[in-house]
Amino acid sequence: MIATKTMKSFLFALLACCAFLMWGTEKAAASISDAKAINVNQTYKGVLKDYYQQDFYKFTINAAGNITLSIKQKYNSAWDGQILNSSGQVFESFTTDDSEMISGDASRSVGLPAGTYYIKIEDYSGTAGVNYEFKVQFTQSNYYEKEFNDSLTAANAIELNKYYTGMLRRWDDNDFYKFTLTKPGNIKLLIKNQPGIEWYGHIQDTKGNIYNYIYTDDSEMVSGYETAEVGLPAGTYYVKIENYSDGFETPYQMKVQYTATDYYEKEFNNSITAANGLTLNKIYKGNLQNSDDKDFFKFTLTKPGNVALSIKQSPGTIWYVHIQDTKGNIYTKIYTDDSEMIEGNVAREVGLPKGTYYVLISNYSYGIDKTYEFQVKYTSSNYYEQEFNNNLTNATAVNLNQTYKGNLQDYNDIDFYKFSVPKDGLVNLQIPQKAGMELYAHIQNSSGKVYKDLYTNGSEAVKGNAALQVSLKKGTYYLQIKNYYGSIDIPYSFKLYMQTPGLASSKITVTNHKGKKDSIRISGIKKGDVIKVYNASTKGKLIAQKTSTGSADIISVNQIGEKAGKIYVTVTSPSMTESKRTAVSFTGEQTNAVKSSQVKITNNKSKKDVITVSKLKKGDVVKVYNASKGGKLLAKSGKVTKTSAAISISQLGKKAGSVYITVQSEGMKESARVKVSYKGEK
Repeated sequence: MIATKTMKSFLFALLACCAFLMWGTEKAAASISDAKAINVNQTYKGVLKDYYQQDFYKFTINAAGNITLSIKQKYNSAWDGQILNSSGQVFESFTTDDSEMISGDASRSVGLPAGTYYIKIEDYSGTAGVNYEFKVQFTQSNYYEKEFNDSLTAANAIELNKYYTGMLRRWDDNDFYKFTLTKPGNIKLLIKNQPGIEWYGHIQDTKGNIYNYIYTDDSEMVSGYETAEVGLPAGTYYVKIENYSDGFETPYQMKVQYTATDYYEKEFNNSITAANGLTLNKIYKGNLQNSDDKDFFKFTLTKPGNVALSIKQSPGTIWYVHIQDTKGNIYTKIYTDDSEMIEGNVAREVGLPKGTYYVLISNYSYGIDKTYEFQVKYTSSNYYEQEFNNNLTNATAVNLNQTYKGNLQDYNDIDFYKFSVPKDGLVNLQIPQKAGMELYAHIQNSSGKVYKDLYTNGSEAVKGNAALQVSLKKGTYYLQIKNYYGSIDIPYSFKLYMQTPGLASSKITVTNHKGKKDSIRISGIKKGDVIKVYNASTKGKLIAQKTSTGSADIISVNQIGEKAGKIYVTVTSPSMTESKRTAVSFTGEQTNAVKSSQVKITNNKSKKDVITVSKLKKGDVVKVYNASKGGKLLAKSGKVTKTSAAISISQLGKKAGSVYITVQSEGMKESARVKVSYKGEK
């Protein structure tokens, strides 16, 4: 009986060994040094003979990529699987599920650089003598996280604008990635959202300064990517990804998107000393990282001029923006409109003297982690109000006869301008009027005496200028402009001028030469006055212009006109406007003399003599004299209606003799006398 039991035990053991051999399992090694070499992307089987056995396998990859270890799961048997390196450092580890209804594989993935790695399989529960089945799957790619990258020094170098896949091995695992910008630009960090999982990601430098961060959305129906933007100067930066809620042992996908540009905010610029330098007349973009973030930008004006600050508006968002100097004095400010249908830009203008200024952008309502877009436009000019000019001491100096622009920043703002009157006379003020905008303005002296004031008209159909005229003595005066209604942050313009008194016609002499330049002599002027000559009382053509060198001057003109006419002369004194035009008449040039061949004289007997002149112009008048100078006018034709004139004379003389003929064209002087001989009567 005892022998029979022994024999049965022996037979049972023998059958078990045969079954094991027939299964075709791999003969695994019990240590890393003896690890069995396997190929990736193939399925292998094995068995743990007891609960203490550890099986090691070795594989090599010639390029970087993703490794996934899969172990088939079985009821009542749980294996531990690990991916490790030759030093025994574990990249990934997991335990299969042994529940009753379990099926499929348990797996873990890890990105690895080219090299040799190891698989370790051991018992967790109930696996002795139970066959296991596993596979090491490899996908070649440079775009997987490569462990270990849980510190700055071990950070994976990544390419910009490429998607990378990674996985946090434990709840406290950190993955670091490194990238370098050779030029400044905009960086956008993207992490794919996944229901039920929250990852935290940020961008930082080597010192640990965090530029921007994000938390992914774990809501049930979420899709797409969570993003965070930041402008960065050239340099090396890091991305850190960590678990926030259930974010380990699940692959994540992320990308660092880069757009090279000099026109994006570069963090950190949250103070005047760290302000980003900006180029005028260029559009910039930026992003506020948190509710306390402030972005500063710096610009310099080498000449005074007008600055227009504009910022793009966005529904549901209010940004606050202003221009200031180094002392914190605010020149103009903006609050964007957050209404639902808002679009376009809001802008404010301010005149500034040359100097260095700053733009501040901050959050007022829901302006965090949203891209803003702004521009500082600059027009170089001496003809803008220069803040701050809200008292006599700081009044903006202006010249007469120039148009200036200004802007009232708030209801308490008052703009003062200082001007000089060069001589006693009438000073004029003009302010263009706008619908819905009413300004108050007056002219005063330094003691506060107001000489005259005006209110602009803000009615809907208003046109033209509001104007005043006041008589002032030579000296210095001030113009004050302030809001009366609806004039805040709306540019206005004005012009102060004195009109130069017109010239008396007696001070202008015109000489209309024949065959050489004509001359215009003007007297009663001053050195520096500008003389202009026109051919019409309004508009017309400018014939000549000259700046006077003394109290009288002569202007030469190639041809003022053959025939008599008028010219119109103005004078403009420095700091004054052009005078009214003075009309001056001038005589025409001398008519060309006739040729003797044009004249035929018939000396009749017993009837009137006849002088015929041919080749004339319509309107010409012919005269006949008996002497080369002075003498007696013998006859005169009417205005010629065709091309010849026949003049009858009662008696030239019975004997042969001579007469002297002239012709005068319309608007011209009489020609020289031409001697023409005639024969005696027959």
